[in-house]
Amino acid sequence: MNSTLIDFHKKRFEWAFKAKEEFLNHLDPYKNEGLSDSVEDLLHILQTDLENPNEPSFDRLNKFYQEADEEMKMKLKNYEKQIEPYELLITKQSSIIDHKIEEARIQEDGFAIEIDDYDRFLKQIELKNTESDQIRVLVDDTIEYTPHDRKASIINEDVSRLQIAVERDLGTSILILKQEAHFFKIELATPLELPFVPPIPAIEQKIDAFWFKNTYEKALFKMRSQAHDWVTEMYQNYNRLLTSILYEITTQREQAVKEAEASKLEYRQKINTLENQLVTYQKEEAQLKARYQKASHVWNQFQKHASQLQGYLIKHWLEYKEELQQDFLYGNAEGRFLAAHYLQLLRQDGEKIIKPLISGGDE
Repeated sequence: MNSTLIDFHKKRFEWAFKAKEEFLNHLDPYKNEGLSDSVEDLLHILQTDLENPNEPSFDRLNKFYQEADEEMKMKLKNYEKQIEPYELLITKQSSIIDHKIEEARIQEDGFAIEIDDYDRFLKQIELKNTESDQIRVLVDDTIEYTPHDRKASIINEDVSRLQIAVERDLGTSILILKQEAHFFKIELATPLELPFVPPIPAIEQKIDAFWFKNTYEKALFKMRSQAHDWVTEMYQNYNRLLTSILYEITTQREQAVKEAEASKLEYRQKINTLENQLVTYQKEEAQLKARYQKASHVWNQFQKHASQLQGYLIKHWLEYKEELQQDFLYGNAEGRFLAAHYLQLLRQDGEKIIKPLISGGDE
């Protein structure tokens, strides 16, 4: 075999090797995009098909594309299956959070109403003024000094009227407190009852009128003194009762405040935990969606580039064809003969190598 024939023979598939090298140089970026296995498989197939002059067919390459495409579709489908439950998880978790927030609001409002009821009840508690001068004014205004009508019955009536007025006043206040406690659903351990205070003894004498002014004033002042002591004792008993209730209600209110704060903290912690879980779900979903989008984008780009192989082959096939035509037109006799022969082989090689890729891409 002479050197010219050897040279033509060596260059027979050189165009295909050049197309392969240019194509593979553009595949390198995909190795870092999660497609290293696919790229390596493609490299191996190209290496086998393009370097074997006895087997120039690209059937295996077409099969590789089909299998790789199916594999990527399965991979994307797997991502979709992983993403699908997150929509339900996120919706359910958001609903749980909304429900828990509403539950916390209702609980907080309940405590606020309870505390407000305690405050409104406490405003009803008003202690009596037990200062001696204040009581003396009440007693003196009720048990009047009547020097022109000096009768024991008048003094007794005034004393009785004072006792009735005081008892009615205190009794009415206690009744109102009972009603308020019932209205606000406040339970009291302390009974709302005043201790019994014996009534003021009436003046008893056979003759109703006082003949002497001095005797009248002495009896009047004595009854006023007894009435002062009686009113003082009644007010003190009333104040002790209300002070006890005041302490009890204040204690209950403070307990309600503590329970409200504890409940608020507990719900806040529960909601924070639920919200953190929701964020985790959202992050995981976002990560899966990002992987899905990236894989889909990269695979589309890879397919787009892989489909350009026929373009590289055609490009270098045409360049080699031009080279052979130049040899056919301007070479010596042997060169023209060999050029014509290898132009025929080039046409056949093109049909075997390029045409399957074109028809495969049209499927």
